[in-house]
Amino acid sequence: MLATSGAGADPSTAGRSYNAEFLGPVLDDSLIQHGKETYVVAGCAYCHGVNLQPLGEAADLMRSPMVGADDNGNVIGPVVRAGFPQTLSLSPMPQYSDLSEQQIIAIARWIHYARQQGRYKELVAAPDRRGDAAAGRDYFARACSACHSTERDLARIGRTYDRQKLRAQILAPDALNRQTSFKVDRRGDAKSLGRQRHGALLENYSKEDVSNLVSYLQSAR
Repeated sequence: MLATSGAGADPSTAGRSYNAEFLGPVLDDSLIQHGKETYVVAGCAYCHGVNLQPLGEAADLMRSPMVGADDNGNVIGPVVRAGFPQTLSLSPMPQYSDLSEQQIIAIARWIHYARQQGRYKELVAAPDRRGDAAAGRDYFARACSACHSTERDLARIGRTYDRQKLRAQILAPDALNRQTSFKVDRRGDAKSLGRQRHGALLENYSKEDVSNLVSYLQSAR
């Protein structure tokens, strides 16, 4: 589910320089790499940081509930185009009304990827504490039951994995861990849609959500 960074094709071969010290290594996933470069060229990184570590009084995109509710730029786009007035705690953000729809989508793609990477690192590093199975059941019913069932596809998961491995499967399911396909007929298949859905959950998980889900799935075995 999580795209990895690697050598990739050096953008300098296309006749332009690439500041790896600032941008980081080129990602294997060219769509996400393009999103990162679009985000930087548009000027977002100047205030919000390349990897969403805000500078000064810029909004923290890593933890913004508004960004967490975004779907393919439908929330991020209007804010980027209209700008944001200064508040008591935040600096003003200028409007970027000249950005195309494709540029907005590319910027949103990078923001969501960076949020998912950051949240994954935080949650993996967090100590595992036994959660509330009842709260986990409620979360599962609200966020997971449209695709999964503890009586069907997840019937044995609580017996298959211990707490640590079950937690890892919630954060990054093995079944969805494949290289992104750029073929048109693969962009909307079940695994691609599953990756998107799990990615959206990942960037919005709290530590308690994960602990509660683990406890519920173990109790449902």
